[in-house]
This record gives sequence, C-alpha cells and structure tokens, in this order.
Amino acid sequence: MPEVTLTIDGMPVTVPVGTNIVDAARQAGVAIPVFCYHPRMKAVGMCRMCLVEVWTPRLDPATRQPMLDDNGMPVLALMMNKLQTGCTTPVSDGMEVRTQTEQVKFAQHGVLEFLLTSHPLDCPVCDKGGECPLQNLTMEWGPGNSRFDYSEKVHFEKPIPLGDLIYLDRERCILCGRCVRFQDEIADDPVLGFDNRGRNWMIISQSDPPFDSKFSGNTTDICPVGALTTADFRFRARVWELSPKPSICTHCPVGCNMTLDMRHNEIKRVMPRENTAVNDIWICDKGRFGQHFVESQERLLTPLVRRNGRLESTSWDDALRVIAEKFTSIHKAHSGEALAGLASARLSNEDLYLFQRLFRDVLGSNNLDHRVGAPGEAADDDLGAELGVGVGTNLMELGKGTVVLVVGADPEEEAPLYMLRLRGIVELGGQVLVANPRPTKLDRSATQRLHYRPGSEMHLTRALLSVVMSEVGTQRLPNRIAGVDELRAALKNVSLGEAAAATGLSEEAIRAAAQSFIEAENGIIMYGADALALGPALTHDLGSLAVLAGKVGRANNGLIALLPGGNSRGALDMGVRPDQRPGYTRLVQRGLGAREMWGAATEGQVRGLYIVGLDPATDYPATIPALEALEFLVVQDMFLTPTAQYANVVLPAASFAERDGAYTNTERRVQRARQARSLWGQAQPDWSIIRNVAVVLHDAGLAPTAPADGRAANTPKAKGKNKPPTNESQTSSLPWDYMTVNDVAAEIAERVPGYTGITYTKLASTGKSGDWGRQINEAIYYDGTNYENTEGVGIQYPALFEAQRGSFSLTPRPFRAHSVDAHYPFLLLTQHLLYDGDPLLRESRLLKLVPKPYVAINRADAERLGVRADDVVRVASTAGSLDLPARVVGDLPVGSVLIPAHLPEAVLATIQTGPRTAVSISKL
Repeated sequence: MPEVTLTIDGMPVTVPVGTNIVDAARQAGVAIPVFCYHPRMKAVGMCRMCLVEVWTPRLDPATRQPMLDDNGMPVLALMMNKLQTGCTTPVSDGMEVRTQTEQVKFAQHGVLEFLLTSHPLDCPVCDKGGECPLQNLTMEWGPGNSRFDYSEKVHFEKPIPLGDLIYLDRERCILCGRCVRFQDEIADDPVLGFDNRGRNWMIISQSDPPFDSKFSGNTTDICPVGALTTADFRFRARVWELSPKPSICTHCPVGCNMTLDMRHNEIKRVMPRENTAVNDIWICDKGRFGQHFVESQERLLTPLVRRNGRLESTSWDDALRVIAEKFTSIHKAHSGEALAGLASARLSNEDLYLFQRLFRDVLGSNNLDHRVGAPGEAADDDLGAELGVGVGTNLMELGKGTVVLVVGADPEEEAPLYMLRLRGIVELGGQVLVANPRPTKLDRSATQRLHYRPGSEMHLTRALLSVVMSEVGTQRLPNRIAGVDELRAALKNVSLGEAAAATGLSEEAIRAAAQSFIEAENGIIMYGADALALGPALTHDLGSLAVLAGKVGRANNGLIALLPGGNSRGALDMGVRPDQRPGYTRLVQRGLGAREMWGAATEGQVRGLYIVGLDPATDYPATIPALEALEFLVVQDMFLTPTAQYANVVLPAASFAERDGAYTNTERRVQRARQARSLWGQAQPDWSIIRNVAVVLHDAGLAPTAPADGRAANTPKAKGKNKPPTNESQTSSLPWDYMTVNDVAAEIAERVPGYTGITYTKLASTGKSGDWGRQINEAIYYDGTNYENTEGVGIQYPALFEAQRGSFSLTPRPFRAHSVDAHYPFLLLTQHLLYDGDPLLRESRLLKLVPKPYVAINRADAERLGVRADDVVRVASTAGSLDLPARVVGDLPVGSVLIPAHLPEAVLATIQTGPRTAVSISKL
C-alpha cells in the first residue's frame, strides 16, 4: 500500500495513504483527543474535539508545484485558514500537523467547556466513572473552571429506558452520535436517532419494540460518557472494584472472546474482549446479558440419589458408589453395548474428550452422541473439518475480491457476529450472495439474493455445480480428489432451465452467482441450520462446489458451517459420536447414535444412560417412555431439568465461569476460558466428575475395555477378548490420574490429531504481552469500551484437506425429494431464533424478547383458508399436531408455513418427520 510522510508536532511520521490525522498521530504516540470518532466507524467530525492546525505546502498557481522559500523548503499555508478536524482530514505528503498551539488549546478548552455546561456533576455515582473518556479528556485538555452558572444547567427526566436492556441519561449525553452510527453502519439496525434541536436535542428510539437490536449492549461500550448504561450493570459496582477474567461465550459457534467482570465472586457485567479474527470488539446481547444462569438460585447444590421413588441429597462418595455399582452390574450382565452416553455441545473440549474416553476405554461402548436425536436435527457435519476455511482466515480483513455464498442460513439468529462480519465484507467492496427459501435480515446487505422454493435446494446446488463444471472443468482441482467421473455423469442430466423452473429463479441469476464465485480471489461458502437439517447430500454439494472452483486449502477460502452448539466442532473433534474416535478416526463398527438409542432403550437393549448437559425430555418429549424404561439413568447438569427428574442419580455440574476449559469455534479456532468464580455449592467441573466416575468404575473391578469391533478403520483386529484397538488414537491403557484440567488439555494436545501442540501455554502466548486487564494506555480514546486481549486469541488448526490428512470425493450423495400431497399440502419450514427456549436464558431480561409460539402463513394461503392474524390453527402431520396462533405474512413462499424452533409450549419434534415435513393447516 502506498505511504505518505508528514510531520506531527515536529516528528516525522510515515503512514498508509488514506489514514486520517488522528490515527496517524496515534501511531506516532501523539494524543489528539476525540469524542465522536471511533476507528470502526466512519468519521463525522461532530464533536470538534480533535481540532488541530494543518499546514500544507503552498502550490504555485502556474506550475502546481510546491513553492519554496529562500532555504529551499516548502512554503506552508494553514489549511482553509482555520483549524481542521483531525478525524475527517486525510494525511498528505509534506503535511505538518500542530496539536500544541494556543489556538488549538483554546478550541479544546472551548469544546469541553460547552460540553460541560449541562453535564451533571454526578461522577461519584455515574457507572462510567473510572473509565470515562470525558473525565480523562477534561483533566488533560479541559479548562480549570467554568464561566457558566450552575443554576442554568438544563435538566431532563432520567433515566429513560430506550428498551428493556439499555437506559439513557439525557443530561449526560454529549450527542457524539456513536450509538446512532453503530446501529446504522455496523449492526444494520437503524433504531436510534436524534430528535428536537438546540439544548433539547436528544437520542431517541425509533423502533417498536424499543431499541430493537441484538447488538444494543455495544452502544454502552462505545459511549464516551455515562449516558448509556445497561440494566444489568447500572449502580451495581464501581469499575475499579472489578476483577476482569477472560472467558469464551458458548451460546453459539462463533466463540466470542469476552470478559467477566467480577466483584466479590459475582459476575457484575460481561464485556467484549478484542479478537479481530473472531468477534473484533463486539458481542451480541445474548452473550452479554444471557449469563445470569451462572448465579441462579435454582442451581443444584449437591448430588441427588433416588431412594423410595424420590430424589434425595447425598454425598459425592455415595452418588459415585451407586453409579459404579449399577454401571458395573449392567456391564457384566449385558456388556458395554447396553450403556450409552449423551453429552452437550456446550461442554469444553476436556469434558467431551474424557466423556468419550469413559465410554470407549472403560465401559467398552461406542454408543455416544452430542444431540438428542429429534427429527429435523442436523446430521454430523464433517465438511467444516475437512474443507473448512484455511488457517489465517480473518473475515474482518476481507473485502474487494471476496465472494461469500450464504446457503440455508440466517446468521444473525444462528451466529450473530457473522452478520457484522458479512456486512463488513460488503462495505469493503466484497460480495455476499444469499440463498434461502425466505428473506432474512442479511438480504438488506446482500449483493445478490436467491430465494428458491422450499424443497428445491438440491436443484440449485446441482445447477451451480453444472455452471462451474462447464466454465472451469477440472483445471482447479487439487490433488487427492476422487469422484470426478461420477460428478460429471450426475451433472449430464442437469438442465439450467429445469433448475430455474424448479427453484423459481432465473437462469441468469443462477449463472451470475456461479460466475461470481468462480471469478472471486477468495471464496467462502457459509451454511446454517436450514442447510444442515436437509442432510449430507446438500452440504456435500456445497463442498464439491468449493473444491471444483478451487476455493479450498488456503486462508480466506473454504466452508463455514454455522453449527447449532457453542462447541459443536469440539464435540465432533473429540469423538462424541458413534462412528469416530477423536480426530476423525473412523471406526469399523459404529455404535448407536441418539436417534437409535431411544428405540434400543425401549426394547431393553440399552439399559444404562449417562446424560451430561442435555434435556431430551424437553427437547424431544417422545423420548420420555425410553427414559422411563431405562434400568439406570445418570444426569449431570446445573439444574434439575425435566430429564433429571427421571434420573436415578443427579450430579451437580459447574458452569463455564467456574472452571478453566478450551472450546473450538466453527472456524476450528481453539480458545481458552479461565475460571472466574468459585464453585457453586458442591458442584464440580464436568471433566472432574467424569474422571471420578472412571476411577470408581475401575475400583469396582471394571477393567479398561474396548467396544466390540471398535477398531479404527484399516486396523487389524486384536486377538483375545476385549483387547483394545492398537492405533494412534488408543487411550485405553492411559491412567485416569488427571489432577487438573491442564493435564487433560495436555493429553488432547498429545493424542488428538489436529490438536497437536495446542496446549494451554501456547493458547495463552498468542495474545499480547502484559498484564491482563483494562487498556490503560488507551484512556484518551476508548477507555471503558473493551479489553485488550493479553490472554490469547486462540489457535486455528488446519482443516483435514489443508493438512493433507484426507481426500475428498466429488461423487454426489443420493437425496430424496420432499413433496406434499392432498392430505398434507404445506411444507413446514423452521426458523432458529437467537432468543428461544434456551434454558440458559433463565433470570435474564432477554426472556422478555422470547416470542410466543406461532405459525407463519403466506397471505395468499391464509386468504384461501379463511385464516386471519391471531386465529388459532392446527398444524398436523403424520407424526402429530400443534395448535398455534397464526401470523399472516407476505414474505413466505406460497405452499409453505413456518414455525420457530425451540420455543416453549411448541415442541417441533411433536410434528416433524424429517428435514422437511408435509403438514396440513386447519382453522379451529
């Protein structure tokens, strides 16, 4: 990038072309005070705090060359003969900036004096006190006293709730516009604005419901005064009393870096922690306000054991003894295949690794899963590990030359920070192509929208593949690719015209999308809940599209799967699945997945079940008869869930804030969270409980075993009964003498392919040097807005294909077309919401934002059925029915209905029969 050299306060500075004076001075260590300017937003020069003298070479009118003085030096002239705003003025060669002149100081004094005329003198009670840029700048650049009479201050009613989460103190507001611009430019939620004029000029909410944004909390971070405060933190603590602890959000697969600000063992607030490769300096409101479950009074305090039909408190020793006796009894009577385990994708890598070790190496069972097995649930996604974006990928740096194809996903609802990243790519000149059966908020930023008919997804992907094959053939295919002939044969029958007719799109739109992806320097395919639920045929086509176009195996190219759990990638990596060991080592004989476990339990084949962090009784009520049929059920959780109420033993688990752990986000970035508070009651970290269970089983005489035929693929069968498999992943001979979670992490770094060398020490060393905490050197600019990341930014391990650990076959997967009939004429679509029935939202103000269950119906279909808004209708399928109020909408495809997933009182599993369910609608 071209550079320019200028002088700031006599100091020569060289910076890239386009840099503004404020940022140039900052790089040179010269402080220019700002209020309205923020480097993540466009400069507007509203506050005038950054006024400086700017001198530029005077040009000869005839030659347009710099005029020189008698000493041969350029003659300088004051730009426009007045002070200039440093944030809006780009640097140029030969420019001289003066920040210490009397004229500049006079302007700085004046700006601060005017700002303080109506600002309340309430620093001792203001939540921003101690990290307030207005305080800092007033002390450094402000006048020593004010000429304005205190009695003339303007007073307003305060505080004003802008919404359920954010309060506005209008007297403190300096009208810098940061909050308005953040919502307009970054969040794409233009819900704030200015109202009135003069001294009554104020910020207002322009939406219904008020402040309708999933990123509202970020406005309190970037507010340079105490005007915007959160309902959670208001008057709860002073910032100098807080002890910040680095953590990772597990609500979604982004893995946002955040900070838990602690005081007296309580979480007082949650703040973002800077990581430009993950969440930059932002977090969504669910990550910020959805952590109250950690300190819920409903949490389990002690282990529980069922006696005489009732769950009673007991000691850890007694609970572990009961587990050892029952699991050992079942194992001896029926073998390890009668035991099964389910572990949540919110657990840490260490928990998940030990969980699968317990079952494979101690109990001899491959019956493992990290889901509940409900119809419509996404299948295991291996493509993100095989063909995921390359090491070094940073969406924040992408723009012109980048094309992102988003298929079957609603990023803001499934992984909110990706919404900001995708908007940023478009702002920098990149393209975002959105392919969905219905509009989403991302459509507003998309450069091309492909709204296909529900059920025609495979027609679209095959059409895209056909165009790419015809344009580039196989010339971009890397090595280790099979199935080329099979793909060619399948595409011979693909007609672009027929695909256009099936999808409802034009041939030109399909061809343009494929051409954009082919021509892109960087190509990324992002797919979400809708695509994942349709099964491996669709996602495999997306992988083939990336491979065929040559968009794999390097940074900023590949696939990104928006997986459902906060650590779904970690669960797959750690082998909490019936078909693979950790590191994607395939087994010859798979165990039972969640979907198969329930039938096996009902039939008596599975007699013991160990569930950690999942609640199938709520998420999939059809499992209740299976839970009742079990001989022995252990539930490990923070709460006495409906599933736990069927358990024989309930074990209290620690929250993410009460233990160390590592988590792997959807881009395969491994990140560490630190313990922030002491354990709740007698709760223990999940890894510690699992270790203790393994130890008591061993003490009870259950020797390490291996699952029947549980060998890795291509590994010779061991001689003798129950001999463990002999392969690189073998862990059955390892002891269970883990003293700390670091020991488990070290074993993962040694034993799990892909995680080699990713130790806690290395995870911490990826951050900046220095003490953890507030950015003390940034008080002038952005004090109180976020935390510098000295803890570590994580380590991204290479995808299997990138690391040359596997091959990829282009052979298309078979698929079954989804159809309707006269009895069930509608196709059911589901929508994943950020604010849903997630039990971890308990005691959070976000619960007010969880909608009541409903079914959305296209306006034309509603008129034909005689259905009006709020009418109760029955949605029926071959599996069951739900009675729900109707919403009549205009943006849903004709012949389809939509029900949000995971809402209380409307369990979709009641009526779902698969990825796409045919249903009928009748008015009640």
